[in-house]
Amino acid sequence: MKFQSVVFIDLDATIIRGPFESAVFPVLFVELAQKSGLAVKEIRRWVIQENLDRQQDANCPAIRAMDWDDIFDTVAARLGVKLEAKAVDIASSHAGPPYAVVLDHADQVLNQLASPHRAIVAATKGLRKYQLPVLDALGLTPLFTDILTPDVSNALKRDPAFYGQWPASTRLQISVGDHYEDDVAPPRRFGFKVVWKVDPPDEGWGKLEQPFTRPANWGYLAGQTVRPDAIVFGLHELPQVVARLEEQAFSA
Repeated sequence: MKFQSVVFIDLDATIIRGPFESAVFPVLFVELAQKSGLAVKEIRRWVIQENLDRQQDANCPAIRAMDWDDIFDTVAARLGVKLEAKAVDIASSHAGPPYAVVLDHADQVLNQLASPHRAIVAATKGLRKYQLPVLDALGLTPLFTDILTPDVSNALKRDPAFYGQWPASTRLQISVGDHYEDDVAPPRRFGFKVVWKVDPPDEGWGKLEQPFTRPANWGYLAGQTVRPDAIVFGLHELPQVVARLEEQAFSA
């Protein structure tokens, strides 16, 4: 067995901010609004809802669910117009700063996590054609052992098939991410250890001092019944959390 543990790390809003909000969406929303006569906020509502509907449709292939060019073309067709700009081209041409940036010193943290016994795997719902140019431009690609996307597994992160053979080939699996519905609840059901990255509260930390005590005292939203193993307020806390989870698993 080459690796004893694998850390699956989410990309968007966890270690990077990609170019969609800063470049892709503004260009395509404006073009659709101009051609359809609708307000930009209404166009945004249509596009985001189409994406959500696809993710919730069990019969929709995962690749199609996250293909923003297909989503925009579908919305454009419903509005009786045709888009000229393409999400993949805009994302590729705006893959680096200031449109895409590394968050929370993630490059340094990934280097700290690097170890011969541990695989570091990017786990993202974004398709490779959108994400790889960003990772390359930000210099992050070499820091990962593997990169998992829906077009590799034809599955979303809520499906165990998304993770391929990694769970079967390692003793410990750890999910790290900011999105509860993707990075916390499903991995916990799959038997992974879970580290939830959240913004720290403005005040009243009290019993929230340590990553491993925060889950018991966090103010969860309705329906958030699955608890993570640890909550981090910044990626700087992640190396120690991962080391402790490995210590607990390997000494058992």
